[in-house]
Amino acid sequence: MIEVKNLYKSFGENDVLKGLYLTVEERKATVVIGRSGIGKSVLLRCISGLLRPDSGEIFIDGDDITKASRAKLLKIRSKIGMLFQEGALFDSLTVFENVAFPLAYHQLYSEVEIERKVMKYLEIVEMEKFVDAYPGELSGGMRRKVAIARAMILEPKYLFYDEPTSGLDPYSSAVVEIMIKKLQSELNITSLIVTHDIELTRFIADYIALLENGKITAMESRDMAFTEDSLVYEHFIKRRERIRAENGY
Repeated sequence: MIEVKNLYKSFGENDVLKGLYLTVEERKATVVIGRSGIGKSVLLRCISGLLRPDSGEIFIDGDDITKASRAKLLKIRSKIGMLFQEGALFDSLTVFENVAFPLAYHQLYSEVEIERKVMKYLEIVEMEKFVDAYPGELSGGMRRKVAIARAMILEPKYLFYDEPTSGLDPYSSAVVEIMIKKLQSELNITSLIVTHDIELTRFIADYIALLENGKITAMESRDMAFTEDSLVYEHFIKRRERIRAENGY
C-alpha cells in the first residue's frame, strides 16, 4: 500500500502541493485527475522518489521514502515501474535494447536471462515481432507499449503511468488503454495513473482522486465518480460542459 500524508512541494514561489493526502490500495488502479499543470506529474515523481518533497511523508509498504537513505530508497524504488510521458524511449536503441536497458544497467542477469525476460514482456504487450525496430519506426501506441514493457521488466509491485495516452490518436489511445486494463486484470499490479483523460479514467479506474489547489479534494469509486451526485463529476467532468454552455456551445 502507498500512503501520502501532508505532502508539500514548491518551486520558488509556486506552491504546487499543499498538504496533500492520498492512499493507493493494493491490486487496484487509482487514477489522479486534474487540469494540466495542476501538479499531477509532480505528485507522481515525489511518490516514485524522483523528486524530494519539501515536507510530508510518503509510505511505500510501511517505509517512509522521505526519510530513507540513498541505499534504502533505491531498494524501495525497485518495487516501482514508471511509464513517463511520451514513453521516453531511447531513439538510438532498438525495441529489444530499450526494454533490456534496466536489466543491463543493474547488471542483474546474464545475456541469456536478459533475452528470455525481454521476450517475455514484449509478448505480454504484443510487441515481440518488433524487437529489431527503432522507436522512430513505430506508431505512438506501439512506442507506448514498448515503454510499458520496459517499466515492467524488473517485475515491480507498483506501476506508475504519467499521462499514458498524452499525444496519441484515438486508435492508439484505445490500444494503450486496453493494455493497461489487461495488465491490471491479469497480473494484479497496483497501478497509479495521473491524467486528465476522462475516457481513460472511465475505462481503467477503480478509484478516482481529484487534484485541485494542491490537494486531493475528492476520492471516489469509478461508479460513484460518474454520477451527478459526485464531487469528481461536479468539479471536473461537468465543468467542461459548463464552460461550453457559458460560451454558447
